[in-house]
Amino acid sequence: MASIPNPLFDLAGVTCGYLLVPFWTFFGATCIGKAVIKMHIQKIFIITIFSAHHIETLVGLLGQVPKIGPSLTAPFQDFLEKQKKKFHIKPGTNVPSETNWLSYVFEKVLILMIAYFVLSIVNSTAQSYHKRKSKENHHKLKV
Repeated sequence: MASIPNPLFDLAGVTCGYLLVPFWTFFGATCIGKAVIKMHIQKIFIITIFSAHHIETLVGLLGQVPKIGPSLTAPFQDFLEKQKKKFHIKPGTNVPSETNWLSYVFEKVLILMIAYFVLSIVNSTAQSYHKRKSKENHHKLKV
């Protein structure tokens, strides 16, 4: 449910579990808080911060940094233009995909984590099955 991992949310969940707050009460409050309230706050923040006026101000401030500011302004402006073109695509337009090494590595790490998770579930299920069968065999031998 969290768009950004938040340890305070985890702490709230643990606290509610400890205090025996019913699941649906906690889940309902979480959905309202995250889906209604937080989403609108984030939306307003992003729209406000990334408006053209604020971006121009940020680029202007970057240009005022002594010694390195003027040399960073053009690459930063080019980066912002590329990002703007990437996100403002008309439907049906073919966009060349750019892959970088960081996204490639992140994708492979994510695949490995999911595979490990699936294997741990299979392993846990097999262990519990084996334990149950061993108990059944042990009871059969006693009788």
